[in-house]
Amino acid sequence: MEFLVESRSTTKRKFFEAIMPSIIRQLGLTASRKAVVVRIANECEGMGMTVPVDILDSYVIVINPKLKLKEAGLTLAHEMVHVRQMARGFLKSKNGHNYWCGKRYGKKTKYLDMPWEQDAFARQEIIFRKAIDE
Repeated sequence: MEFLVESRSTTKRKFFEAIMPSIIRQLGLTASRKAVVVRIANECEGMGMTVPVDILDSYVIVINPKLKLKEAGLTLAHEMVHVRQMARGFLKSKNGHNYWCGKRYGKKTKYLDMPWEQDAFARQEIIFRKAIDE
């Protein structure tokens, strides 16, 4: 998997560039032909978000620039779990609905009740810690 990190902060850009290979390897995405662009920018309301770009067969991850380095790294690991979920076909979006392993989830589903979020939260800390230890 190829990646590009875009940031005004040289420190965050270099940090993300250093940990991305480990995150990609841990998630089994090394051989993926998909690409991911990580943007540290004020384009999301929360901590981060992942947007699939079907035309380019890639993903854009946006990380809130106000986050401290550790929070930003955890958020990156969390969002990369979503990249894996989408790349492997576990998580799909169609007609405004999300599908997890074929089951449809509506907009009334609470954030922490969404199985793809539970999966990402369960993995983010371990992935991040392993990435900074390498």
